[in-house]
Amino acid sequence: MKKLLLAFLSLWFISAALLAQTNEDIRLAHDYYQRGEYQKAVVLYEKLYKKNNGHRHHYSNYFKSLLAIKDFDNAEKLIKKQMKKSKDNPLFYVDMGKLYQNKDENQKAEEQFEEALKMAKSQDIPSLANNFANAEEHDFAIKTYLRGRELNKDDRAFSYELARAYSKKGNTPEMIRSYLDYAVVLPKNIQRVRTELYKVSSVEANMEELQTQLYGRIQKEPEELVYPELLIWTFNQQKDFESALIQVKAIDRRMQEDGDRILKLARQATDEKQYDVAIDAYEYVIAKGDGSRLFIPGKIELLRCRNEKVTKSSNYTQEDISTLKDEYLEFFKMFGKTSNNISTIRELGHLYAYYINDLDSAISLLHEVVEMNGGSHVAKAKAKLDLGDYYLMKDEVWEATLLYAQVDKAFKDDILGEEARFRNAKLSYYHGDFEWAQGQLNVLKASTSELISNDALELSVFITDNMGLDTTVVPMKMYARSDLLFLQNKVTGAIATLDSIDRIYPGHMLADDILLVRANAKIKNQDYKGAMVYLQTILEKFGTDLLADNALFMLAELNEYQFEDKAKAMELYQSILIDHPGSLYVAEARKRFRKLRGDAIN
Repeated sequence: MKKLLLAFLSLWFISAALLAQTNEDIRLAHDYYQRGEYQKAVVLYEKLYKKNNGHRHHYSNYFKSLLAIKDFDNAEKLIKKQMKKSKDNPLFYVDMGKLYQNKDENQKAEEQFEEALKMAKSQDIPSLANNFANAEEHDFAIKTYLRGRELNKDDRAFSYELARAYSKKGNTPEMIRSYLDYAVVLPKNIQRVRTELYKVSSVEANMEELQTQLYGRIQKEPEELVYPELLIWTFNQQKDFESALIQVKAIDRRMQEDGDRILKLARQATDEKQYDVAIDAYEYVIAKGDGSRLFIPGKIELLRCRNEKVTKSSNYTQEDISTLKDEYLEFFKMFGKTSNNISTIRELGHLYAYYINDLDSAISLLHEVVEMNGGSHVAKAKAKLDLGDYYLMKDEVWEATLLYAQVDKAFKDDILGEEARFRNAKLSYYHGDFEWAQGQLNVLKASTSELISNDALELSVFITDNMGLDTTVVPMKMYARSDLLFLQNKVTGAIATLDSIDRIYPGHMLADDILLVRANAKIKNQDYKGAMVYLQTILEKFGTDLLADNALFMLAELNEYQFEDKAKAMELYQSILIDHPGSLYVAEARKRFRKLRGDAIN
């Protein structure tokens, strides 16, 4: 018994030692292969290959190592051994083709590849095509997938794989055709298709090819919804919302939908300032009748869109403002002022305060919101902030401070609370209490809201740069007072105050700030050429100072939107990126520069 146990233990230790040695050989062979020491790798792989009775486990790296050291005779023998073991495996014919290629016998290589393709069965297609692709034989990879379609009797099989193969070949039309097939086979993966097509969509010819194919398929396969959906996506990429709307309307009618797609497109068009298309879309939704669940939301968003179209226009008239006001009043006559349309009430209040100069009506409207039963606490808080602004515009500072403080207290750890604190800090700045304002701004610079943080930083830097260097704070107080007068629409008084600074304190360091304020006043009065004169003066006289990037960005906007000089706008945006890399405008300038250049932007 003891002898039997000893024999068993001896056998076990020998086996374990052999296994350990084998594992060490595998590791070392792989290490040599990875480092490109193919001669050393060949010695170990040959040993492992023989030990495993020619098992394929070590075949691939062994074969590649033989090719690397140009031992073509042994490589050929190795392939033929594998062919005898696996007579029906087409992959070894691919390897034989690789061998012939290495020997510069390309005709023989082609014959081996064709033989692999001819003998392939349905289950061989994925691995065979992958093998061809790894060998950079993309034509044969494509042929393999097409052979798979024949074997499977499915003319849309392997669509995704074919698309990738055509992409590597640079055959964009066939790549697009294959991705469209894939979209039909697996419509749930349409986002994957969009992602792949997006990579080539920046080339105009590719986008034209995609749209041509989509139009053709829509005609031939009108029942397939995926094609118009992709066509809409292409129009959205090009910001061609007018063409997109035609397709969206067609889908909406065909599917008898409620207008959700239309509403989504209308919002996108509004964001891109294509107001006429957006208005058309909103009116389509509203035309479905007051029984539609989107009837009132459509009305609300249509009003907001019309508001933007008028107030952001370069040439609106008071008649436009009056018409817009009447549309709001008509809406409230129909639906009343409720907790569901607080945002619309606020829009009308903003119109009264800033464009009609009727602060009493604005304040009365906002009081209705604040005193309303029910409604979102957030919506009411925003109304309180508006109301505080309107009281400030009436120079009723105590009322404004009280409202800001209420929002601050109710939303202490929220962005709304930070917004309220910023407005209180700005109120102190308006009234010359710079020290208290600076204390609040220093805290707000760390706000989680980028907008609040940037605004706080900008005002804080302005106060710091213009305080402490002069023997008097009077010019700063005068400047802050002019800021408040502008807010209160007392433009004549504001300009007179700025003139006083120039007259009493000639050459004061506020000179560039005064020029910027004058430029903004010109823009508000739609005198864009006058604004450009002031902005260019800033760049000429104060080109290395803090406001240079502000002036550049404003000039770029004027050229882009008012004068439609895209080349000049691009030049100015690029100047911000190159000459002012630390500017707060860098991210937006880069986005607009790329858009004007025609880059595809998500």
